[in-house]
Amino acid sequence: MTQAPIELVRSRVVFNELDHTYTLDGKSLSGVTSMLSRTLFKDKYKGISKEVLAKAADYGHNIHEQIELVDSLGVTSDTPAVQDYLRIKADLGVKTLASEYLVSDESEIASSIDTIFDDLSLVDLKTTSKLDMEYLSWQLSTYAYLFERQNPTLKAKRLLAIWLPKPRYGRSMCVEVPRKSKDAIEVLLSWNRTLTV
Repeated sequence: MTQAPIELVRSRVVFNELDHTYTLDGKSLSGVTSMLSRTLFKDKYKGISKEVLAKAADYGHNIHEQIELVDSLGVTSDTPAVQDYLRIKADLGVKTLASEYLVSDESEIASSIDTIFDDLSLVDLKTTSKLDMEYLSWQLSTYAYLFERQNPTLKAKRLLAIWLPKPRYGRSMCVEVPRKSKDAIEVLLSWNRTLTV
C-alpha cells in the first residue's frame, strides 16, 4: 500500500527576494534571522567586517541557490559543497519534499525553511566557518513551531543542520539540532513583539 503524498499548506505571505522582505496584505513581517538578531544574538557578528560578512553571504547564497535548483529542477552541479549535500542526502536515504518552504504565523513573523525532507526533517543549510549550535537550535525550533502551526496535522520529525563549509574550515556533515520547547519559542516571540511594537 502506497502512502499518500504529503501536502504542505502554503502561506499567504509574499516574499520579495530582491529586498528580502516578507509582507501579508500590505503589512511587513519580520524574518526569523532578524528576530534572533534583535533578541538573543545581538552581538553574533560583532567585530567582523562588513566586507567579510558580505563575501560569506554571497558564497552561502550561491550554494543555497544551486541546491534549490538541484532539488527542484533536477539539474546537476559540480560544486563540491553541492556534491557533499547530495551525498549526505543519499546517506540519510531521504528525498526533498520542499525547498525554500515559507512558514509564518500570518501576523508578525515569516521565514523560508531551506529544505524539508520527505521524512519531515526540517533542514537548514550552513556554509559558515563553524556551526553555532545554540543559534541553530533557536532558528530551527522557531521554524518547527511555525511549520507545525501552519500544518496542524504534521509534526517535524527532527531538526537538521547540513554544514557545507569551505574545505579549509572542515568537512561537510549533517548534525541533528536539539529542539527548544514550544513555551520557549512563545516567550521569544513575545519578547520580539515588545521590541517591534
